[in-house]
Amino acid sequence: MTRPTLTDDEVQLAMNLVLRQARETGRRATITAVERRLDVKHATFYRNFPHLITWFQEQADAQCNTPRPEQDTKRPKPQEDVIADLRRENTQLRRTLAIYAEALRQLTLDHEEVRSQVQQSAHVTDLAARRSRQP
Repeated sequence: MTRPTLTDDEVQLAMNLVLRQARETGRRATITAVERRLDVKHATFYRNFPHLITWFQEQADAQCNTPRPEQDTKRPKPQEDVIADLRRENTQLRRTLAIYAEALRQLTLDHEEVRSQVQQSAHVTDLAARRSRQP
């Protein structure tokens, strides 16, 4: 199924949205963000819209070089924001730790099962198990 062809106006609108979002978040506007927004492959985008890409790059450079008033006043984050960030990070780390612990537990069980199967197929006698069975 072929996608409908994009018009210059649609691409221009997406570029303006990416520029505005970058301005609001304080990040650099990129062509990749525009491509993602439009769901267009990189090569296709460059082949079909080189004139708009040039305009977008000029706008992004100008936006990047314009100092923002917030940049001058580099105020520290309020204590509550720092604590909230640390709590979120702590929660994420706990989730990651739980995932790793479960993976380790599963690997241990799998290892024991495979080891037991190999010993049985090779007719190896487990001396520790044999001693525990004798009175």
